[in-house]
Amino acid sequence: MIPPLGMGNEGGLSGGDLGSVLGGARKKGREDPAKALAEIAARLSTEDQASLLKFARFLEQESPAPAPEPVPEPEPIPRPESESVIKAMRRLSATYPMLDRSKLLNETSALMGQHVMQGRPAVEVIDELEVVFRTHYEKAVVQDPTRQTYADHDEAPGGASQ
Repeated sequence: MIPPLGMGNEGGLSGGDLGSVLGGARKKGREDPAKALAEIAARLSTEDQASLLKFARFLEQESPAPAPEPVPEPEPIPRPESESVIKAMRRLSATYPMLDRSKLLNETSALMGQHVMQGRPAVEVIDELEVVFRTHYEKAVVQDPTRQTYADHDEAPGGASQ
């Protein structure tokens, strides 16, 4: 059994808040539930850990899957007349915050290397960087389960067949 966190509290719940028992003392801001559960599980016996895992799997099966969030629209930031490649990367990252930067790394670092190591003009590199970001965004939109295309269905809106 987990010792109560509110030692002076006879009921075991510190301030009556189950969240504070599960996650320890509340910190300002967000707390990582996975970390709190891992810390609790580490203090349990092997049998209790197995029970906790069974209960977590039960909750997982019984809970509805969260609705996927649609890929947000880009936040267009105008391209300045004279811009460095680094500033363009910052601008494009701010324009497309929904993109996973790790998936862009190979292409963007290759382009930056061409500019720095091979002297390729910044304007050319920035033009290609914009294409890379836009292409990755368009792929994300195509793969977005919340955006349905009418090509996938027999009917267009209003019941008209295509």
